[in-house]
Amino acid sequence: MLERRLTFYCGHTGLPLIQLDKLKKLASYFTSDVQVFNLQLLRSESVTKPLHVSTLASKPYQLCQLVITGVDAELALLVLTDFIHEYACPLLLPSSDSKGNRILKQRMAMLDFPLSFITPKQIQADNNKAQLLATMTRSLVDEKVIKVDDYQEVLAAIEKRESISATVMGNGIAMPHVMIDPIIQPAMVISCCQKMDWHSARGNVSKVLMMVLPKPLSRSVLMAFSRFSKQLLQDHYADALRQASDSNVIQALIIEAMLASD
Repeated sequence: MLERRLTFYCGHTGLPLIQLDKLKKLASYFTSDVQVFNLQLLRSESVTKPLHVSTLASKPYQLCQLVITGVDAELALLVLTDFIHEYACPLLLPSSDSKGNRILKQRMAMLDFPLSFITPKQIQADNNKAQLLATMTRSLVDEKVIKVDDYQEVLAAIEKRESISATVMGNGIAMPHVMIDPIIQPAMVISCCQKMDWHSARGNVSKVLMMVLPKPLSRSVLMAFSRFSKQLLQDHYADALRQASDSNVIQALIIEAMLASD
């Protein structure tokens, strides 16, 4: 079944009922099921029930998705994208100066520690786990998260961790990670790849999130990454993260998980 997702922040007034009624009417023109999925509450409701949806999208700046499933999901996405542009704050390409992108920057600033998000440009050339880990680690040098002289040490630490147990979280996501002295500041390296053998009984992966943390680790960093790891165990959240391909959407999903209440 064809599925499309559109990720957005609600505006400063949320989505009031009059707008949700319009969304219901627009969705009725298509042979597709349309759900509003709140990525912070991890709850979804059909747009055919505006009152129910209002419990998910009535607060300002909630991170949500339209999840469109059906034979004409692509056409429905085109029309409903216009609706979201008019009444909410969609996350667009990183080069766009949209309101949704500005909200994402504000949410990132709410973390009380610096965090680098890195998307290597040459991932497509890597066709196995060892090559991918090497490329992702090299990107830490390029972004000055580690010094060039520390590249081999960090890569060896990541490979050693993987040799103990492949870090597949399920849902097609792997999260290789290491906490080691040469790391200058916390960082996440993001890779969207074709299905790749991660040498795990949990199957192949299509998204790799490399997490590198400095040592010693501050409490604020520990708590934020613990919240994210906990959220990743939720199937609905993991599905949304696995299917996301735009770097801004991936960052928003991770940031909101890190900012979640304990």
